[in-house]
Amino acid sequence: MRARAWLLPVLLVLAAAPAAAEQPKCPLDLVTCLGRFQLMKERPWMGVGVDRDSLGVFRIVTVTEGAPGEQAGLKPGDVLEKVGGKPPAEWFAGKAGWKLGEHGQILVSRDGHKSTLQMEYRAIPEDVFAKIVGIHMVEAHMAYMHPASSENVENH
Repeated sequence: MRARAWLLPVLLVLAAAPAAAEQPKCPLDLVTCLGRFQLMKERPWMGVGVDRDSLGVFRIVTVTEGAPGEQAGLKPGDVLEKVGGKPPAEWFAGKAGWKLGEHGQILVSRDGHKSTLQMEYRAIPEDVFAKIVGIHMVEAHMAYMHPASSENVENH
């Protein structure tokens, strides 16, 4: 039951928020999507929003105030080259083998120069996690749901 403790705040956010499509439709089914979000708890929280372009370049677009990424010196526009010694795609996709309170290196490109920053490994705060999941569920799932027609109800 404890593993799903974050679900109640998410449901409360979903119930209170109007459906709006700020995000594109999520290509994952709901269960798979929630499982991927759960992985966020298995690696350090950076507190940054990234955009991955068609070439696989991870560019920071937002930095959360007070987050480990901001405290490390990450800035919008930085390109992530390595995180914890791994390419960003590999680091974001798997368990990082980290411990709370330890520090890891982040190699970034900024204005044509490479720079190594130190970031403290911290877990994502529950309220931040619930907000991220809730917004995604509303904007990338619920906003694209269509009311069931009588034909759909009869066939299910």
